[in-house]
Amino acid sequence: MSPFARNLLWGLGGRRRSDGTMFVWILILSSWVAMLALILHDATKEDSEGSAILIAAKNFKAFIFWVMQKALSKPPAKVATAVKAISSSSKPSGPSEIKQAPAVPPKKWWRKERRVSLATPELELAILEAVKKAAPGCEDFVGVIVRHKTPKSHLDPNWAIRGVKFGNADRPMANEALASVVERMQREFLLSDD
Repeated sequence: MSPFARNLLWGLGGRRRSDGTMFVWILILSSWVAMLALILHDATKEDSEGSAILIAAKNFKAFIFWVMQKALSKPPAKVATAVKAISSSSKPSGPSEIKQAPAVPPKKWWRKERRVSLATPELELAILEAVKKAAPGCEDFVGVIVRHKTPKSHLDPNWAIRGVKFGNADRPMANEALASVVERMQREFLLSDD
């Protein structure tokens, strides 16, 4: 232990300092650190990239996000779904095949899009099938017309219903089913750029 640390813990008289005294020293040290951070912020706030404190905070935030993405992007352990037990005395009858799972493209840390991109006809068909299954009386529902719309934010949907073909379906029942289906599907799907 260094002499400074020994003096800090035990004091000059050789007796151990109380927790109250240690707490006071921690408060004094933290106030000095805060004051130095404010001085550094004021001295560099006119820089083109912002103050040194803001730059350090942005870099720290980016580092934390990077670490979290690395932790979340580790592939899970592969679990075998079926195992064939072959006795040591029997020989395989033909060449064995090892099938690999399709390669998943690596996730980009700056893109957190979890919604699936669909073409317009696929999305219209998915909505049609979901509405038909949603409620009794919607079996005669004919379909919807989906069009692109500009989202106001990144998380908003990029499509909307522009028309509804009710057919012989019960309109109030189909409207209610359609509203719930569209609300759910706008969270799950994006309209691809056709």
